[in-house]
Amino acid sequence: MRRIAVLSHIVLDEVHPSDVESVPHVEVGGAGAYAAVGSSLAGATGATVLVSGVGTADRQTLAAWCTARQIDPAGLFDVSEFSPRTVIDYFPDGERVETPAFGLAHFDAHTPLPRHIPFPPDAIGGVYLFHDHEPDYWSEVDAARRRFAAPFLWEISADSCRPAALPAVRERLELVDVLSLNRTEALGLFGAGRLDEALAELARLPVVTVLRLGAAGSLVIDGGDLTAIGVATGEVVDPTGGGNSYSGAFLADFAATGDPVAAVRVAAAAAATVIAQTGAPLVDDDARAHVRAAALSIPTERRPR
Repeated sequence: MRRIAVLSHIVLDEVHPSDVESVPHVEVGGAGAYAAVGSSLAGATGATVLVSGVGTADRQTLAAWCTARQIDPAGLFDVSEFSPRTVIDYFPDGERVETPAFGLAHFDAHTPLPRHIPFPPDAIGGVYLFHDHEPDYWSEVDAARRRFAAPFLWEISADSCRPAALPAVRERLELVDVLSLNRTEALGLFGAGRLDEALAELARLPVVTVLRLGAAGSLVIDGGDLTAIGVATGEVVDPTGGGNSYSGAFLADFAATGDPVAAVRVAAAAAATVIAQTGAPLVDDDARAHVRAAALSIPTERRPR
């Protein structure tokens, strides 16, 4: 079994609801945690390994969280006493502010790198990255790419989505096979005022690009092909982790099939499963069967560019 290695943070989110009468509570979160859930929903039992720095005080809790979602916790490695914790304050208008409880330096110290993957390169079927364009991080990725034949997916950080970063982003794209981003990030990256302007620029990139458009579905751009994919039906209870789970699911299916359109349908179904509840869902064979069935019902449309 070849594994999908998800390289990003698993954190503890201290959630403060906008309703002052509601009691704050702690949930497991982070881009890595949700991407791993998406990959697990799209893959097989234990085929996703989450690679992230954690705290010794939280390791057992976080490993159990992974196991309950059929994610291999072998990639969790000790960095400090406590894992990153994010304080999330919600406001009545739906906006929120996230603050690292122990500071950015502590958060950054728990960032996983390819050298932390606990399996040999030939055991890895795909690698998920969530990061900005920072040079030291990508020098590590550059060294790893020489050893891995598996596809790399970069879910780009919003911090890198500005025209000044575009030259560096183009350089980083030489090291990956898939770029995942949302509408706001695409517009920001190219300084575009309209989506069609951003699409024209994305079409020139030398990678498969998946563009997440929320309730409007998503687009996959693969060379000269542009395909629009709809959304899976269902209620949106909490959008947290929707984009991360989409990207993780896409990578798992794309690594298995090589078909980006089919992978986007699975990704959309997996994301819909995640946002249909508060917190990340448990994962088992029934959940996977539901995702596969939902994916088949999602419409696709080939579009001219």
